[in-house]
Amino acid sequence: MEIGTCAVAYREVRESSLFYSNSSVESGRSDAIIEEFKFQESRLIEFRTEVTLKSRVDFDKQAGVEQFFELDGFDFSKLRHNNKPISELTREEATELVSENGYFGVNKTSRRLAEFVLKGAGDDLEKLKKGREGIVRGFQEAEKLWGGQLPDISYKTLDKALSMIDDRIRELGGTPVDLTV
Repeated sequence: MEIGTCAVAYREVRESSLFYSNSSVESGRSDAIIEEFKFQESRLIEFRTEVTLKSRVDFDKQAGVEQFFELDGFDFSKLRHNNKPISELTREEATELVSENGYFGVNKTSRRLAEFVLKGAGDDLEKLKKGREGIVRGFQEAEKLWGGQLPDISYKTLDKALSMIDDRIRELGGTPVDLTV
């Protein structure tokens, strides 16, 4: 019996008169079917557990989480939000943090990046361009640390931050240099 048919077989056994029979012959047959079901059910549980564990590992690798946690010298116990360790956040809290307007979301993070450059450079075009270059270089370094592709939110954040800086460069009569190629 295949794992995929396990539930169907169990339902058929439960609905049949064999399942509730008092006859010793029918009871023995029913017991054998029930034992087969239990065996198949245990295989199904093992399969589901294995898939779940492998999926978590694969998803973490795809998201670069594995490389992030292997960084030398980084003290993850100090990674906190509102005095709460990041590792203790609920799924809802973490989702809110990276939502569109969450603290680590595209809007607020890109604004923090851009404002760092904009405030530091003032009206100096060369400093604005150097600040822009620094953001791009930092992003490229992050890609290397994470082993390649970063999560989509990172690219959206970069694009929005660079756009704000580019707008200011244009306002001052300059031409932004695209270093993201």
